[in-house]
Amino acid sequence: MSQTNTVTKEWIRKSFVGKTKLPIVYEPAEERTLVEFTKWFQNHEKEWRNDLKTYGAILFRGFPVHEASDFQTVLFATNETQLGEFYLGTSPRDEVLKHVFTASELPSHYPIMQHAEMSFLDNPPKFLFFYAEKASAYGGETPLTDLRLVYQNIDPQIKEKIERYGIRYRRRYDGPSSQKRFSVWKTKRWDEMFGTTNLDEVNQIAKENRFQLDWYGEDSLTITNHQSGFRTHPIADTIAWHNHSQTFHYQAGVSETWKIYKKQKTLRSFGVAFLLTIITIFKRLLGPNSHDVHVTYGNGEEISPKEMKSISNVFWKHMVAIPWQTGDVLFIDNFSVSHGRLPYTGPRRILVGWAD
Repeated sequence: MSQTNTVTKEWIRKSFVGKTKLPIVYEPAEERTLVEFTKWFQNHEKEWRNDLKTYGAILFRGFPVHEASDFQTVLFATNETQLGEFYLGTSPRDEVLKHVFTASELPSHYPIMQHAEMSFLDNPPKFLFFYAEKASAYGGETPLTDLRLVYQNIDPQIKEKIERYGIRYRRRYDGPSSQKRFSVWKTKRWDEMFGTTNLDEVNQIAKENRFQLDWYGEDSLTITNHQSGFRTHPIADTIAWHNHSQTFHYQAGVSETWKIYKKQKTLRSFGVAFLLTIITIFKRLLGPNSHDVHVTYGNGEEISPKEMKSISNVFWKHMVAIPWQTGDVLFIDNFSVSHGRLPYTGPRRILVGWAD
């Protein structure tokens, strides 16, 4: 890893990878214990929070974080009082410890497009915390994109539509009667997302998040909600692109997989891109009502494939993909920086926590 602009602060060394300032990298200048690391963390809270606000992400590399319980200790050391326990996102996740989950249980060939965590909610998480318990042999990076730069560089016509109308989301979920944990389009079941099969509890959670629920079939569910497409940082007062259009739009996966093929140049990545292209052509012919995950402008106007490609190009222009090393911990300001996942081979286990 090529690093420049190194600054040493006591026993913590700061630097950047290459020419990018996303993320800022913290490394130990000398060997210390986990207790010493967390104590430094607590004593220098103002410093690392300021760096997180400025750069959008901090990569802690080379520290004595060896297992899930160590990662949990780091989470507690942040002094965040509302560490996440309830996940209203779409990817299947398993709880490992209190506040610690697997990042995603989706198959290794399945790319996860850039997104701000749960941006379709009124109150998405403030921070995300990732831990590489086991880095993959090839691929599997968690790419980052500065959403403040995306906002600045997006097509002005697209920006104007989102400012005027916002974003409308529609997601279809299978229910408990389905034996599948996820499908290519629907991902996890609604009982996994809501964490209950009690319909009174489901309706209450939906009300709190302004979800419109429409039931169909035996126990399948469609969720519709409106959201702003941009958000202002609660502390820094910066404006960022903050929506799931590049994740939920039916064209987004095609653009993503072909870009991944150009980056990885593997037979598998070509196969995934080719197959998804064929599937997407059929879904386009069948029309929007056939899409299990769909996103439009808030007035119902479709986001065209051309517009979606333009959005994807802006993300890839500013994307940074640093390979994981086992033991890495990554902090992300969810109001400033997006994340995703590139396909991988070999064993890989990334854990995640968040602060609401």
